Amino acid sequence: GRKESRSMNFCKPADLISVRDGYKKGDRVAGHILGYYYQWGEYVEKDKKKGTSIFVDLAEKGHWGSRGVCHECGYDPYEKSIEKAVECYRKGVEEGDEVSLYNLGYCFHNGRGVDKNEKKAASLFCQAAKKGYAVAIRNLGYCYLNGAGVEVDKKKAVQLYSQAADKGLALAINSLGACYGKGDGVEKDEEKAIDMYKKAADLGYATALDNLKELGIAYTPCPPKQEQQ
Repeated sequence: GRKESRSMNFCKPADLISVRDGYKKGDRVAGHILGYYYQWGEYVEKDKKKGTSIFVDLAEKGHWGSRGVCHECGYDPYEKSIEKAVECYRKGVEEGDEVSLYNLGYCFHNGRGVDKNEKKAASLFCQAAKKGYAVAIRNLGYCYLNGAGVEVDKKKAVQLYSQAADKGLALAINSLGACYGKGDGVEKDEEKAIDMYKKAADLGYATALDNLKELGIAYTPCPPKQEQQ
């Protein structure tokens, strides 16, 4: 129905400035995204120490999603244990934490600490997506593109990718580029694909550079000015 599509049309900003401001204001989900960016060098200079300290800070403040990540990766003082991580995610799911919904979905998607179950994964991604969590919206798109736990619906995949891409998620911008490159769910448009790959590369998404290389394009990313802080 209409209500469903309306609730899915909302995506929280995932760009660097928004998540950095959110973290300063005590938004745990924004902080979690910021920690992830530091860890992988998206939007910012890669700084694993800084990423780790953000996750530990959020875990100490009682954010289950971040505490689960600390257990998954064994960040001091948290014992490395996928079982403990899953326990944290389950507790976060009870509280409606979108990071926990997404991370537990990711565990089910890949069979990490739980039995692999793509249907369960897609359902958890969907719940997190309804809360506007950009990376969950993108992964739900991936499920629709590949028929992982849901019926294949490439048009819906493109809609979901676009939604997360519009809010600055580099991963989604890259995924959308791939759809244009292959003509998946949209009319094939190589120029648009190249533009999207460049945009994702500018934001520090390394896979986008590989995608450009495959097309025979050597590209030097130029990061957005305001992101450099």
